[in-house]
Amino acid sequence: MKTTGVLVSVCLVVVPMMAHGIVWRNDIPESTVLSYGNSTRLQGVGRIATGGTGTFLGIGSGGQAWGISAKHVITTGQTSTFNFEDGGSYAITQTIGFAGVDISIFKIAGWNRNVFTPTLKMDGIFTLGTEFDSAGYGGHGPEGGGGGGWGFDNKRRGMQTRLQNVQDNFVFAGEAQKMLIDRFDSPASGQARAVEGFGAPGDSGSMLLDNSGQIWGVLSGGQFEQYGNLNWYAAITPGIANQIYSLTGIEAVPEPGTMVLAGLGVAALARRRMKRS
Repeated sequence: MKTTGVLVSVCLVVVPMMAHGIVWRNDIPESTVLSYGNSTRLQGVGRIATGGTGTFLGIGSGGQAWGISAKHVITTGQTSTFNFEDGGSYAITQTIGFAGVDISIFKIAGWNRNVFTPTLKMDGIFTLGTEFDSAGYGGHGPEGGGGGGWGFDNKRRGMQTRLQNVQDNFVFAGEAQKMLIDRFDSPASGQARAVEGFGAPGDSGSMLLDNSGQIWGVLSGGQFEQYGNLNWYAAITPGIANQIYSLTGIEAVPEPGTMVLAGLGVAALARRRMKRS
């Protein structure tokens, strides 16, 4: 579930509510968000039976498959199932929730899907305006069309958004942490993306996936699903990314900038060797 509330400065006043789904800009058809939810990069997004969304993260040590979600969706000591709209269902056999942040990872038993594998944001640089994809399951509807009484089914819907703000020491569930904020932009604002959407209760744990395939955060909570309102995502900081890669054995992929610097270093070394020969 996504918890809803009022954003006051950097503090969160939470009013828990139970519901589900992606809400989208009201000038595009539902078929657009359904199609976007089935795009290649979003096919590893599944529904966690405890009440939220998760994403396949990769294969780690011993061939073990892992996923990522929000800690308030599923956490240490809990098991569940990881489900897909085609009927695929996989047991979640172990969950690890991280202290001080609304992020968890989970083991997936019997994983047999060939889907896009994301990487984790590792450099700690969160640039405002960065564009993201996301997806979720459950209740749904166009902005203003449901009044909060969204429809329910078992289909994955996709959306686009962008980073509006970053807040350090954002208090969520009693823990001060870094949160990434997005805003539900109206088509009339000139800021809305083509498949502009907004995570709703039940989309908790859904990822912010940038254009290079990196997960920047997972959905924790937010305001009511209407234009101008905000959602907040628990940020993948370098410390959390390193913990996840260490615990899972999934191979970390260097940031693009790091790879460029490494390449420059190799080139410089080669030039020095050439000068010496």
